[in-house]
Amino acid sequence: MRKFRISGAIILVLVLAILFFRFRKRAVDTAAGLGQPTPATATRQHIDPAPEISLQINHADELTLYRGTPMVLDVRVVNHQAMIADAQETSDRVYFQQLHAAANRGEIPKERVEATIARMDLAPEVSAISLGEDTAPWDSFLQLSQRLPDGTLHPLNWTAKLVRPAQAKRITLTAQTEAELMFVVEPSSAAQIRPGEYAIVASLNVPSNISLKPGTWTGQVQSDPVELTIADNPARLSPDDEEKLDLHFAAYFYASGDFAEAAKRAQSALALNPRSIAAAIAIGEARKAHGDLKGALEVFQKARSEYYRQYPKSYEPPTLLLSRISDIEATMEGEQPPTGSPP
Repeated sequence: MRKFRISGAIILVLVLAILFFRFRKRAVDTAAGLGQPTPATATRQHIDPAPEISLQINHADELTLYRGTPMVLDVRVVNHQAMIADAQETSDRVYFQQLHAAANRGEIPKERVEATIARMDLAPEVSAISLGEDTAPWDSFLQLSQRLPDGTLHPLNWTAKLVRPAQAKRITLTAQTEAELMFVVEPSSAAQIRPGEYAIVASLNVPSNISLKPGTWTGQVQSDPVELTIADNPARLSPDDEEKLDLHFAAYFYASGDFAEAAKRAQSALALNPRSIAAAIAIGEARKAHGDLKGALEVFQKARSEYYRQYPKSYEPPTLLLSRISDIEATMEGEQPPTGSPP
């Protein structure tokens, strides 16, 4: 599955979809004049899931880069089935509340409500996933590979520097937790990669014949490939290509922890294209990481205004920008001294 990074908006869509079909069914049943359903025991399936892994390069699943352009390889591992079950549980709770409210208003007999709930297929119970241990860290089983045209995987021979290491040797994946590793391919290393087309894959391969704590997951999973094209540098870059190159460098410097240089390259991209929302976001992220909350808030607010100027009829809000603005405002408000207190 392509990029399982489930945002709040995606979860909300899933919840609303589940609710729609359930309420539609209830309306059809009521209109058909069905009698009291026969009570039955609600079923709840148990699932022992496998982890799911994703890979992006420079925040994309498919991209073309000029030779020497730095890369940021972002690997994430999640318990996707637990996320889906958690979304269904949320919809179940809302659905139950609506049913009981309807019963309290006298629209549905209470016996039917209880029977309907009893015969529902509830969200499955999804186990947490345990990966790795002190003597065998989970990230030691991760591999970056190139998928060849015949489908075989060949270990990636690029020089990839780990800039965001694992937070723990043993991790537990639930609906609310994930694991992440981040690598960079520096410009000097990227310049050594030959032009061509590459399918890059991240995989976890935990053999079952090694000694691990009981309950630790073993098996093999791999990400969808990132389709990457490396092209020779043109004699002259177009303004659009210059903007993209600045943003790639901004992402590289940000991942490497050089927030001042990240802001500088993002500012260069914004100078090339003053309407670039991506450049504004990159500036805001760099300022925020550098501790300049006021400066970050200012640029995020400008980016929000630019978004609504460019997409006045969009049904999709700028979720990331709204989240950043809300978080910074809450942080700044918490840092304000109470009224009447000494400065």
